[in-house]
Amino acid sequence: MINLLPPEEKERLFLENKKKLVIILGITTLIPLVCLVLILSSIRFYMLGEVNTQKVILEEAVKKYQTPDFLTFKEIIEKSNSVVTQVEYFYKKEASVSNALKMILEIQRPPNLYLTNLSLTRDENQKMNIMAIGVSQSRDDLLAFQKNIEVNKEIKNPYFSPESWVNAENVAFKLTFEIYQ
Repeated sequence: MINLLPPEEKERLFLENKKKLVIILGITTLIPLVCLVLILSSIRFYMLGEVNTQKVILEEAVKKYQTPDFLTFKEIIEKSNSVVTQVEYFYKKEASVSNALKMILEIQRPPNLYLTNLSLTRDENQKMNIMAIGVSQSRDDLLAFQKNIEVNKEIKNPYFSPESWVNAENVAFKLTFEIYQ
């Protein structure tokens, strides 16, 4: 096909086509933007209405729960909650005596060796320090007990006082060790 139009006419038609294309593209971008604005504004108005409704419900609830009986119960509950929190803190911080005693009782002791006193303390690193005082009929029984303690992997740093090894019979001993829990 041969185009016999003069160059001015060709340029005018080309500019008209560009103008129509820009108008079409502008309309196709403008319509979704207008729809988006309308949707967002309707959501905003809906949320404003819900906020006002919730404010009214909140005011009614505040009026309802400001009675003397409710305030008394509220005070009782708050005191109880603080006591529960303190008890929980106490149990978390305190030593697990039953676990430590179980571990101590599981250590094999010779038949003539007796523990007479136990002292358990826990430091801030969750390490339990234990001091055991007892009596043994002979130094050999005490040596067997020492070997049984050293075999136990949960017991750290066992230490018998030097006075524990002085007597050969009727030995009074003092033992300190640590348990990590």
